[in-house]
Amino acid sequence: MTTATSRPAAVAMRFIDGDTVSLPGGTKWIRGIRQTGEWSTPGAPDARSDKAMRSALTDEPTGATFAPALPNVFQPLPGTECGSSEALHQMVLRPATGGVLYTSALNRVQSFLGNESGVLRSNNPTPLALAAVRASLLGTVRRHPRASFNYHRIAGRLYARYAVGQAVHTHVYILTVG
Repeated sequence: MTTATSRPAAVAMRFIDGDTVSLPGGTKWIRGIRQTGEWSTPGAPDARSDKAMRSALTDEPTGATFAPALPNVFQPLPGTECGSSEALHQMVLRPATGGVLYTSALNRVQSFLGNESGVLRSNNPTPLALAAVRASLLGTVRRHPRASFNYHRIAGRLYARYAVGQAVHTHVYILTVG
């Protein structure tokens, strides 16, 4: 049985290098660690395709979980900047039918210790309708007027980044179909 707490109801429109899929037995597949666009596990000779990983995420018995690649906090967000409410309203998100929100946080201590991306807060993402994705972004614009917002259409991802105190928060919306 598929539940929102085990994995998204719909799978990412597109995967990018750095994404991970974890299987219940502890095997972790990472896209792009050996060859661009290919899924591999450290220490194993075989590789898998996006189609195989999509199947692992949608097949009932596997219980696989997805985690997106997190952007480096010290570099600009990927994609095209779209920071105004007007730009967020005008974004064309189709053919996506929804999205899944992942959040990460990076504090000064983590940064000092060499972390450049932050840590995912939870691996229990909730599927959102497209209207809810847009509403969430617009809410972030209102709460954090200095936040950065980018749309990476090729990767099928929306990014929001803002600081609160000593912590940098990054939201990654993975656009989904299905």
